Amino acid sequence: MFDELMLRVGARFGRVEPRWRARAFVLGLLAGLPPVQRHQAGQAAISFQVMENGEPGFGRPSWMPSDHVLPAIVPIGQFLIRTQQMIVALSHLSVYPNGCMLDVRASAHGHDVFERMMFTAQFGAEITAVMHDKTAPRWRPDGKPALLLMQYGQEGDRAVLSPEDRRVDSTLRLWLYPLPPPEPGTLSIVSPDLDPGPASCPLDGRAIVAAAAEAQPYWR
Repeated sequence: MFDELMLRVGARFGRVEPRWRARAFVLGLLAGLPPVQRHQAGQAAISFQVMENGEPGFGRPSWMPSDHVLPAIVPIGQFLIRTQQMIVALSHLSVYPNGCMLDVRASAHGHDVFERMMFTAQFGAEITAVMHDKTAPRWRPDGKPALLLMQYGQEGDRAVLSPEDRRVDSTLRLWLYPLPPPEPGTLSIVSPDLDPGPASCPLDGRAIVAAAAEAQPYWR
């Protein structure tokens, strides 16, 4: 019940960090309820840390990109969609030791490009991650964490070129966790607004894994 509630509320946040802070805040409020009410509202494990001002804070989940690491950049520069009305392109990857951020750029006339799009990342024949897939297993048969693809943040603006021509430019950041296997892969789009079959561009799992070793912590 609690997770369902937070899924509905989380859609109002553009970035994943505010979602986790809101979730942690609500859990902190529930901590003062009697056991029966806590059970009814739903419980989840949460970690605490001490902030610089001495106040208790909430630990950053280990699967998120670190705030204190300079990621390695892997340039991509590939179009997934390129028509007269819309373009979607993968600009580059920002690779961290525990995953990579995919920087997807889009521009379209009249509507938000990403509103009805679903992204998938696949490496090899068996390892696939689908954005917003809540039913996907968390572990692979070999005991390793399953690949996860999620929306991390979105930025954009609208330009009115004329009463008939409204353009929407957006940048969508997708977080892929953990690092993929060192195999060829693809990033694909599936949308009811597109022709049958996904639009896709290649991903190089070997280059991503190699770049992760080049990510640098801010402080040693």
